[in-house]
Amino acid sequence: MEAIYMLLLLFLFLTIGIPIAFSIGLSVLAMLLMTDVPVLIFAQRAANAADSFALLAIPLFVLAGELMNHGGLTSRLVGFAQALIGHVRGGLGQTGVFASLIFANVSGSAVADTTAIGSVLVPSMIDKGYKPTFVASLQASAGCLAPIVPPSILLILYGSIVNVSIGALFLGAFIPGYLIALGLMVAVYFLTSPKRQPNIVRERFAGGVAIKKATREALPALAMPLIIIGGIAGGIFTATEAGSIAVVYAFLVGRFYYRGFKIRDLPQVLIASAGVTVMVMAIIAFAAIFGWLLAWQNVPEVVGAWIQSFTTSSYVYLALVIGFVLLLGTVMEVLAIATIFGPLLHTLAIGYGFDPIFFGVILAIIMQIGGATPPVGVLLNITCGLAGVTPGRCLGYMGIFVGVYLFVVLLAILFPPLVTFLPRMMLG
Repeated sequence: MEAIYMLLLLFLFLTIGIPIAFSIGLSVLAMLLMTDVPVLIFAQRAANAADSFALLAIPLFVLAGELMNHGGLTSRLVGFAQALIGHVRGGLGQTGVFASLIFANVSGSAVADTTAIGSVLVPSMIDKGYKPTFVASLQASAGCLAPIVPPSILLILYGSIVNVSIGALFLGAFIPGYLIALGLMVAVYFLTSPKRQPNIVRERFAGGVAIKKATREALPALAMPLIIIGGIAGGIFTATEAGSIAVVYAFLVGRFYYRGFKIRDLPQVLIASAGVTVMVMAIIAFAAIFGWLLAWQNVPEVVGAWIQSFTTSSYVYLALVIGFVLLLGTVMEVLAIATIFGPLLHTLAIGYGFDPIFFGVILAIIMQIGGATPPVGVLLNITCGLAGVTPGRCLGYMGIFVGVYLFVVLLAILFPPLVTFLPRMMLG
């Protein structure tokens, strides 16, 4: 009964607009006060949840993303993408997806990706005649790539709490993540036809000289994801060590090669990355206590028994999970879903015979869709703020882009090697 009260309080706090981390924390405290569990356990469990070597990668990749923004690496990536594919139909939209994909291979953070690329491209796209609702929906959907392709913060968190190889999850998400990016670019091509958006100013082909210049300028920035992904895939370093390398590389290139910032700018960079890190870690810590209290109340066992009595089919279970997580994602932050419900869904999936890497990647994609779907949809709220529209007006375009994600999920379910091939080939 206490668990039901805690869940109801959580949704009540979310409904009245309390930030997700505080909503979770307040609902946990309320439950502790209703039971005989010492309140001191709140601090103990929060400290234990954050005390993880794997989670150290999160602030490191967030800091690397901030250094990229201030150091000029992000603008070079956008310039490279625009010179390469800016002349294709929907050129700036194609550029947004491509640049988001490259940036995602470094930051691992959807918020950092959406803010960095969106702040550059959203105003430019609107000036070139793209519909603001289309621009906001597209950039929010492209930002969702960051927690899917390596080095995903979401996969780092999920792998650490369910004890699954983070490197294998990274490799498993690689092909689906790139297929999603390709699908978004195909959708952009059709949605920016002269019939649908006649006011778009079409870009001309930049030419070989411009492409060579943009490539030369962006080469140090382009080398960064290759170093990180190659090192993790090759077993040279762990995800946490890759975060350290990303920070050092972004600092050296941004400070001494591009000369994008000075030493006196570092406090601003550190404060910005600390703000994002505190938000993320607060959600992780409070959600871990929330999940522990649910387990203490035997909620996972009850839910597991109910699902197993409902169906013995693994694919029916997977369909239930997809529907449940999509619904949950509309009202709850992605990392909170992973921390609270990830262990339960993982345990049940193993019981149904799913490969843990396969299920983890599918779950990560479905969870991240919630990052762009209203009303919570953090990414959509960011891009709508940049584009000057409300999230409700973006539902049509968001439905199309979410459909791209779900289509790739369906492909992965029908052809599991899309997920399992790289981990088995490279890690055995």
